[in-house]
Amino acid sequence: MTNSSAEWINEKIRDNETTAFDWELNELASELYWWVDFFNMAFFKDQPAPSPVLIFENASVNTLGHYRIGRNDWGVREQININRKYLSLPLWRKLSTLLHEMVHSWEYTYVPHEKRTKGWYHPITFRYKMLEFGIETNSKGQHIGLDPKGRFVHLLSKHGVNFDEFDSSMLFSDGIIKIDPKKGKKKGKSKLKKWSCGCTNVRVAVADFKALCLKCGEGFVLVT
Repeated sequence: MTNSSAEWINEKIRDNETTAFDWELNELASELYWWVDFFNMAFFKDQPAPSPVLIFENASVNTLGHYRIGRNDWGVREQININRKYLSLPLWRKLSTLLHEMVHSWEYTYVPHEKRTKGWYHPITFRYKMLEFGIETNSKGQHIGLDPKGRFVHLLSKHGVNFDEFDSSMLFSDGIIKIDPKKGKKKGKSKLKKWSCGCTNVRVAVADFKALCLKCGEGFVLVT
């Protein structure tokens, strides 16, 4: 089942992704599109999130996914990226990311402009919506808590999604499982290199950095 309000091009891209059997991400894309429809029926109901185009591009190691506001360079709207760097994470984490981005789509469809997420800051409107599903988020949009009795965990568990990495010892007094938002995140590869004059260290991205320290008068050399 697909969203009847979806744009024609979105449906065609979805059809291509789910029938491209020689594509290594065909199975994952098909599964995630099924969950898009399921989340709309289970969570959004009278205010369904528009049917998205799912992409799997490499993105910053600091993000598991993102929702693109407006149209991309091809004129396509409702684009959700699931960061290719994190496709090996447990299914529940990929699905929590998908639901997160669908909430952004819901925001930009139904929520007044002044109450929507802008930049890195995730407002109360967004956080309350995620909390309805049993996912606690902070102002940066990071998932920091999971309600084991919430709708997200309940419905995914009913459909065979594994949450075995959690146990009762991880429950806090309020009954919420605290999530470390950094768990599973990769470290970025900085282009900054360390240079030293002997008394001061600096980090720069210039390969042929040439400078004298005004404090000791020595030149900076690359620290290997």
